[in-house]
Amino acid sequence: MANTIKDGTGTGSQAKVNENNRLYVNGVVIDEDLQATKIGNSYNINTGELSLTNDSKTPVLYLKNNEDQPLNITAIIVGLGTSTNGTTTDIARITVERNPNGGDIISTASAVDINSNRNFGDSKNLDVDAYKGGTGVTMTGGTDHLFIFQDDFGRLSASIDGILPKGSTIGIAIEPPENNTALPCYIALICHLEDAKE
Repeated sequence: MANTIKDGTGTGSQAKVNENNRLYVNGVVIDEDLQATKIGNSYNINTGELSLTNDSKTPVLYLKNNEDQPLNITAIIVGLGTSTNGTTTDIARITVERNPNGGDIISTASAVDINSNRNFGDSKNLDVDAYKGGTGVTMTGGTDHLFIFQDDFGRLSASIDGILPKGSTIGIAIEPPENNTALPCYIALICHLEDAKE
């Protein structure tokens, strides 16, 4: 006996199947990040402008996911101004650390400047611990995960597609050019919560 797929709204429409037994469908493909933004689950985390006053490796951002849903970090944005007294041929080194769990960046808890929903019509807040660092601040317990080299002036967007399950952390540190005495910088994370139904 043949089965028929009918429209459940009462119009009487039936699904069409071709000679190769393929169902005709009309669908729209939406990027996961865009879909998360549409439903208010996409966020911009930004340290705001910092100034690093030596050439030591310095933690600038720490984030811990407190949400029940995994947090997908799709991009890290690095903004670097021109270093004062820094060696012009040198580069800034950015280190992404996996699961740091200690240091002044956590104990002093200086909140990032921006923790904003990317859907301007949605007021939901992202439940994270998001702290900014600076010269003299420490961050411990993590392992190096990713290195990014950047000229000491400009903006870089690095796609990473990293997942932070609940309780996981990420840290980012910048090592300015040699002899630096002032390096304007900021770090931003573009991220969204995974669909709770997945």
